[in-house]
Amino acid sequence: MKQTVLITGANSFVARHLISKLESNYTIKLLTRMPRASNEYEWNLENWTINEKALDDVDYIVHLSGSKLNDGTPLTPERQQLVRETRIGAADFLRKKLKERNQKLTGFVSASAIGYYGYTDKTMEIDENGEPGTDFDAQLCIDWEAAADEFKTDGMADHVSKIRVSLVLGKDGGIFPIFESAVSANPQLALQSSPDAFPWNHVDDMAGIFAFAVQHNLDGVYNSVAPQPASSQDIYKAIANTKAGKNHAIDSFHGQHLVSHKIVNAGYEFKYPNIEQAVKNILQK
Repeated sequence: MKQTVLITGANSFVARHLISKLESNYTIKLLTRMPRASNEYEWNLENWTINEKALDDVDYIVHLSGSKLNDGTPLTPERQQLVRETRIGAADFLRKKLKERNQKLTGFVSASAIGYYGYTDKTMEIDENGEPGTDFDAQLCIDWEAAADEFKTDGMADHVSKIRVSLVLGKDGGIFPIFESAVSANPQLALQSSPDAFPWNHVDDMAGIFAFAVQHNLDGVYNSVAPQPASSQDIYKAIANTKAGKNHAIDSFHGQHLVSHKIVNAGYEFKYPNIEQAVKNILQK
């Protein structure tokens, strides 16, 4: 009998790719504000209601829900509260519902974000033990991960993993179309210097890491960044090379950057470890 995975944030970019990675071996349930299919169930985080049939027979929850942090609107106190409630509040709500039902998960897999880091470390490579920041983004991630850990502390899950997501590149969502349009409008971007790292991951690997966390009952926190770092200039170069037949050399990045050694050591194999492979895949689709 297949185990059941419940995914929150079911209409998100990563969730759409995650579903395709899990559906052949797991029964998939989705939490959404507007259910349309037989495996979709309604929840409402404004009045804290849920169709509890969504929780029936669930073995894993992958928690991807969250109002966009950078959607172009001012980060007012009200907006900050919405961002927190749709992540931290939503996790607490699910945990309390499971506790009311005396229902224990095999695993709870939660998104977090690289906004956790303060980049104040005295090292070129920053792993999951890197120093946290002190701004709103960092505190959000700290509390987000703490809410996930409560599932184990409260006895509601045997395994808890937190995936710190980076900037997601893909054709049908994420930020890649912005870069593609920028290069088309200004090819000289590929020639401009960009010394800072641009933490990224192909959406196939981003979803792949969440699936891997379910499949291997991971515990702990993991960076979801591509193993070979790049700058934003490297992305512009890769786009220009692929679309316009240019030959801009993409050298190894040597600045301070996040690393994904931990998830690699756990056994995950990246499909798109470097920016050139990722861009070629996206543009050839």
